[in-house]
Amino acid sequence: MTKRPVIFFDWDGTLADSMPLCIAEIRLALERMGLPELPEALLTQCNGPTFEESVQVLGISEARAAEYLQERMDAEMTLVRTVQRLFPGVRDMLDSLREVADLAIVSNGLPEYLALSLQVTDLEKAFVRVQGQMPGKTKGEALSIMLAELAPSRAVMVGDRLGDFLAGQQNGLPTVAACYGYGSREEFARADRQASTVDELTTLLKQMLA
Repeated sequence: MTKRPVIFFDWDGTLADSMPLCIAEIRLALERMGLPELPEALLTQCNGPTFEESVQVLGISEARAAEYLQERMDAEMTLVRTVQRLFPGVRDMLDSLREVADLAIVSNGLPEYLALSLQVTDLEKAFVRVQGQMPGKTKGEALSIMLAELAPSRAVMVGDRLGDFLAGQQNGLPTVAACYGYGSREEFARADRQASTVDELTTLLKQMLA
């Protein structure tokens, strides 16, 4: 039996409109640590990178890095149920795409965060595989492991940040930028194809897998 194609999606900024959650959880973590508020423009840079990478973005001292990571994880899990949301049209897009391909997630998000997000958004059954951050491995390496396990007939990587496109390209996959997400124009230009809206992304992916 020929295996179906697989569409690999990033989660934050591609399917989940998670910027409000990102900002809220960092603010709560900093408040719990007794640290001063930071400009929102700085907080938005932390939506996409790993929690560890965000330590440097925010200027958290090495001495308090572990405390920040724990506080942010706790804040995220506290807020997911009330703040997490999908981009408009994503649910219909996934339903439509499941007719032509299997769907998977590869994300820098923590596994427990992804599991709760899928529960909250009622998408637990939409994906054949969900891979969160793998300690010590890049997103490209995590994607390579998933490809070996799923062995799809064809595959494509969809995301909104440079790391998503590099992960796909490192594995020989065509890449699509979700330009409604939170990457920059320069990042979007690094993908093989671009989609400005969820509807456009749906049509493009179906064309690519036809």
